Amino acid sequence: MKKYLLSISVALVVGFFLAKLFLEQYDSYEGIKFTSSTGDMLYFIKYDTYSSLDEMEKNTLSLPNYIYKENNGNYDVYIGITKNSKNLIKLNNYYSSLGYNTYTEEFLVSNPTFLEALKNYDAILESTEDTVVISSISSQVLEKYEEILNDSED
Repeated sequence: MKKYLLSISVALVVGFFLAKLFLEQYDSYEGIKFTSSTGDMLYFIKYDTYSSLDEMEKNTLSLPNYIYKENNGNYDVYIGITKNSKNLIKLNNYYSSLGYNTYTEEFLVSNPTFLEALKNYDAILESTEDTVVISSISSQVLEKYEEILNDSED
């Protein structure tokens, strides 16, 4: 009986330390932590990154519409959002024709209201080649995203 008691005690102590080590590594992980997979990966078209808010505001005066995200003291400016890879190509070509150098980043978005609106916008965008419509839809998507962000902060 003592032999089993000693084995169980050792197993509990080792298990405790392994669990503690695992949880400490998880807490110190600096990458992206997905706690839920309810959402969609969206393509965000990035315009540029600026080191200050003033610099960003000066350099984005020519943009019709944009959103920005502060990231470690830098300001990332985005000028388009889509879920559809064909629309991503169409938007990148459109912005390239305007002389903008763009980059693509992917983010997980889980707001069902925005995802439904984006689905509708993507359907319209996919069926058009008119640059005025592309510009308008891109601006409307950004406005809707900003509206959803502001509603979630309230």
